Amino acid sequence: MLESALYIVPTPIGNLDDITLRAIEVLKNATLIAAEDTRHSKILLDKLGVLNPKMISCHDHNEEQRASIIIEEVNKGGIVALISDAGSPLINDPGYKVVTLCSKANVKVIPLPGPCALITALEASALPTDKFMFNGFFPVKEKELVETIESLKGVDYTAVFYEAPRRILNTMEKVAQILPEHDVTLCREMTKTFESFYRLKAKDAPAFLEADPDRTKGEFVVAIGALKEDQGVISPQIVDALKTLVQTTPVKVACNVVANLTGLKKNELYNLALELKEKN
Repeated sequence: MLESALYIVPTPIGNLDDITLRAIEVLKNATLIAAEDTRHSKILLDKLGVLNPKMISCHDHNEEQRASIIIEEVNKGGIVALISDAGSPLINDPGYKVVTLCSKANVKVIPLPGPCALITALEASALPTDKFMFNGFFPVKEKELVETIESLKGVDYTAVFYEAPRRILNTMEKVAQILPEHDVTLCREMTKTFESFYRLKAKDAPAFLEADPDRTKGEFVVAIGALKEDQGVISPQIVDALKTLVQTTPVKVACNVVANLTGLKKNELYNLALELKEKN
């Protein structure tokens, strides 16, 4: 027997077999389903055998108003399922405001695990997953797009973005220009018939996409790996900068500054800085 609460219910990102048994149970027993797009979700619910559900729309523009309806429904003993068009609600989808307001109103919130494009892409990216940053969709405006990609220089984590098919080529052209030697994985149409994973250097991505028009079709998740520094190789310019800094700055502070600017490991810089300071 399900308890009265707001349930966050992930739905398939493509393959309907990815729906969990628990998600189906909640959807079939829900007294109210709050959906990002009720018409879109009705197609899925019909296929799952969830017939004649009581539904309300819940999207970016009406979340605060819908929250009051959801709170009232749970307070009178109801079961509310929050779903987005695909994947996990709140992950670049509506739901944050609803969950926040429900929590403040002491309404129990129960999250269900399930499909998520971000995690699915990371698993198949062949890039480090121990440290990553999810950034939502790439910015649409050119200036912001360039600034976002520029900010990835020197980072030590895998950066993950969503991107639309009509923008993927332009976006990857910018990534290739700014981060040419970074490893990237383009994850296309995941869990669907034409699922594809393209693993290559950023500088090679534009030509690869242009070679076959089919490669730019479908929804994308783009994973960008951190640049792998050659172990033990520190450029003469960085050595000179560190040599100058340690003359007037504590070694630890100087290493932190250089590490933040270059992405080099602090312990490698620290040993070098000690040697430079001794020589001075």
